[in-house]
Amino acid sequence: MYLLFLLLTGLAALLYNSLIREQSIDYEALIQQNLVDVQKIERILGIKPLYVIDTSNGRYYAAVDKASGYQSQVETLSIADKEGRLASVLITKQNETPIFFRRLYERGFFDGFKGLSVKEPIYFAGAPGYSGYLGNTPTDNYIDAVSGSTISTHAVTEAVNKGSFTISRMYFSAAWINPYDQPEINGNTMAVILVFLLALLGAFVKRLSRLRLGFLVVSIALLGFTANQFVTLPMLYSVSQLQIPWVTNIKWYVLLVGSLALILFTGKNIYCGWICPFGALQEVLNKLAGFGPLTVSPPLLATLRLAGPTLLWLAIMLGTGLNNYGTLDYQPFGAMFLFRGSWVLWLILPVLLMMSLFYKRFYCQFFCPVGFLYNLLTRWRNKGVKACQKMKLIWRKGITRVN
Repeated sequence: MYLLFLLLTGLAALLYNSLIREQSIDYEALIQQNLVDVQKIERILGIKPLYVIDTSNGRYYAAVDKASGYQSQVETLSIADKEGRLASVLITKQNETPIFFRRLYERGFFDGFKGLSVKEPIYFAGAPGYSGYLGNTPTDNYIDAVSGSTISTHAVTEAVNKGSFTISRMYFSAAWINPYDQPEINGNTMAVILVFLLALLGAFVKRLSRLRLGFLVVSIALLGFTANQFVTLPMLYSVSQLQIPWVTNIKWYVLLVGSLALILFTGKNIYCGWICPFGALQEVLNKLAGFGPLTVSPPLLATLRLAGPTLLWLAIMLGTGLNNYGTLDYQPFGAMFLFRGSWVLWLILPVLLMMSLFYKRFYCQFFCPVGFLYNLLTRWRNKGVKACQKMKLIWRKGITRVN
């Protein structure tokens, strides 16, 4: 009954925020605030907001577009002058983790767009492995990444590029290929694919299961410290809001769609058991420590197992109240593998690692929201399969009796 209460109220809060709460943006007011002596603003008919602005200093163009960030859609308003140079880039909507997105303002990231041309792609420099990387392309039309907020800066740059493409095509007759439409085939992508393939082999080939500890070390090294890829609660939330990145983000699809597909087709939560780098790290530490398991009384164990869904519910309610679901980013992955996180996560991380020495996968067992949701989906899937098989058997028996 307690879990049912959490489920119903949590879903109600998410639906309220998505369907009822007004989130409209007055784009014309933003344009007036950021341009001097605006005389006329004309909205151009189309699916996406596009404006032609007349001022005492000449004509400007503004386009609104969005791209998928770390945990939300990042929407930008890009304003270009009559020469086809960006005059301003404004964030109109975003629900990213505050501690990471704040870096963009602190480092003056948005000022770097000023003067860039909309007549050619705006590349994303300083972040190998992301589409739009400068590479060997001879151009000055690029923006530098912000260390520690790479995914958010990538999303902003992609959204600005989309808006620039619209302005360029409509008013400057300049056609170019959007670099963000190119698939991301790189070392990080291959690392994610490799870990998934190894996990599949280990889970279904009994002889390889003896090498489990080695597989877990590979996951820690490749998925954790190299690719920095893991399924997070904000990622699942973005899917619930239909905020899905373009198919060029291969890592995202392999990681999330792959982990859910494994549950659907195998009836096993392979991601948590074989792939998740933080779960692997806890298990390896527990194995190396060699301590005997802690004895926990059944009533206390039952109470501890409610901690995960309770924390998830609190994060949803707090995010709904604040209208910012950055509260969902309370998992320790960023602090462990990216060496960045809030002070609360830095306090909690040592405790979780220490407890994993005595209790196998301590965080996974009691606090991980992704593990809780994946285990729940696995149980529902297996119960559904059993129910279908039972109905199929009953139907066959009924046909036999009629015959």
